[in-house]
Amino acid sequence: MEINKESKEIPYSSEKIYTYIIDINNYENILKNEIKSFDKISENEFKIKIGTMPGIKLILEKNLTDEYVKLISNDSNFNFSIIIYVNQISEKSSKVTVKFIGSFSSMIEMMIRKPLDNFIESLKNKIEEISL
Repeated sequence: MEINKESKEIPYSSEKIYTYIIDINNYENILKNEIKSFDKISENEFKIKIGTMPGIKLILEKNLTDEYVKLISNDSNFNFSIIIYVNQISEKSSKVTVKFIGSFSSMIEMMIRKPLDNFIESLKNKIEEISL
């Protein structure tokens, strides 16, 4: 299952956006309206609870080229990743693309597609609205 959402133009350089999204401490603020709880486990891992779903541990994987950040599920029963690509448009503006990639049974996919689509859309919107 894949879900892709592209942002509108954001008035910050790709470097500023990347610096913001590689900091795990910013995810509580980015996700605050979409999650029931946020627990920081380490400098690169946190646990969130979305709706009635069980808590999900996510590992933040940074890219050395500043092009994307990957959030990887640390749960073998719910195997997925969220990749946030940062694309520079000019020196002072960028776009992000948020991509969800997961492998689920068709029954599970049917049940979670709409909530996940809403979650990825909201994540994209929150990144668009950040103030740096």
